[in-house]
Amino acid sequence: MQNSNFQNFYSIPRENLVHRCREAGLPEVHATTLFRAAYKSLMAEPWKAENLPKVARAKLAYDLDVRLPGATKILVSRYDRSVKFLFELQDGSLVETVLMPERQRITLCVSSQVGCGQACTFCHTGRMGLLRNLDAGEIVGQLVSANMWIANNSDWLGALGLPQKQRVTNIVFMGMGEPLDNVNAVADAITIMTDPFGPGLALRRISVSTAGHLDGLTQLLNLHPDVRIALSLHSPIESERSKIMPINRRWPLGMVLEALREAPTQKNHGILIQYTLINGVNDSLRHAEELVRVTSGLKVKINLIPLNEIDPSRFTSPAATAVEEFRDFLHKSGLRVMVRYSKGQDIAAACGQLVIAETDLALRKTLQ
Repeated sequence: MQNSNFQNFYSIPRENLVHRCREAGLPEVHATTLFRAAYKSLMAEPWKAENLPKVARAKLAYDLDVRLPGATKILVSRYDRSVKFLFELQDGSLVETVLMPERQRITLCVSSQVGCGQACTFCHTGRMGLLRNLDAGEIVGQLVSANMWIANNSDWLGALGLPQKQRVTNIVFMGMGEPLDNVNAVADAITIMTDPFGPGLALRRISVSTAGHLDGLTQLLNLHPDVRIALSLHSPIESERSKIMPINRRWPLGMVLEALREAPTQKNHGILIQYTLINGVNDSLRHAEELVRVTSGLKVKINLIPLNEIDPSRFTSPAATAVEEFRDFLHKSGLRVMVRYSKGQDIAAACGQLVIAETDLALRKTLQ
């Protein structure tokens, strides 16, 4: 019977499981056994691993919950084979997660919050507001659930020309929410995701996106100094950025960029700049010139993302010629730049499109 004070197994770093083993008078190796069973073998009940004694199962499983987020809807893009999951959490909350296949890798875009409190004017997720933070187990659970789906859908891998044992290779914290507004859970999730006996992802294959949450950035880089950072910049002009990204009023872009200049990850890997091009808002050559100026002295790669339009919105995507002119100016100025057309647009899985629709909220009510 489950203890009323149960803890999500997927929220616990292996080091904490080792401590549990010590307290229970069990060999520490059982912590590694559980991690391998849950993350390598993808066992729904890792306690049933053959090399885990019954005594250990009883002592370790008593107050741990191994339930994963349940997929209430799965959509597969006809164009690029991206997969969007609508996951229901234990309290009935809904979040979206996106699998994005590309060449020899599979990137998972995970959510860190239910909704988002930053209210960027062009982002559909921001219209939900912030409902709550996810805990580390709910974040890691998205990865485990996605890997289980991949393992059970060999035809999806085959259509992409990927090996049958292929699983998620990269993580981007670019789903619902501002990750650094939930920095403790995100940091714990990264610890678990990079554990060599767990998912075993390299830290360099994990990117955390932020709209410029300076306090959270400082805290995250103290815990994981070499994690990759993606800055959602979207306007290099402070006054204009504050209008479309309210977070800029608290932490101005100049302060955030100055902190990034001193960050170890900037010196080792560089910073990814995400720049959504919005017609008539931030797509002029004046903006391109200022973007070159403010990123001077930083090792950056710039992804230009033409706005993914969603009704109702007053914003529109720029003309192809405006995108090309903006890109060419940055390139001639010596910056690494590319235009990224978001995957999964036909299933509303693209950047800025993740939002829980009224139909999905109605679905949740029918499931309760």
